Amino acid sequence: MIIEIILTIIIITLGITLFYALRRINQYEDIIVDFQNIIRFASEKMKQVDSAGHYESDDETGFFFEEIKKLQILLDSLFETEQEKK
Repeated sequence: MIIEIILTIIIITLGITLFYALRRINQYEDIIVDFQNIIRFASEKMKQVDSAGHYESDDETGFFFEEIKKLQILLDSLFETEQEKK
């Protein structure tokens, strides 16, 4: 009887802890995805502004372009992308 009560309390505690941990992980994942979308948008806008490639080839502004590209690649590699099966 006492063992059943203790096991029930442990199971309920573990369930609640797991629920809150998964919710927090999902919140962090949403933040990272939002950041990834912002970087993608900024990268696209920068490419539109620099359609001729003058800024990207410059040493000072080219550094910024390269770092944005590296950041985009890093963020893209964090999550698996779902591909539709044909």
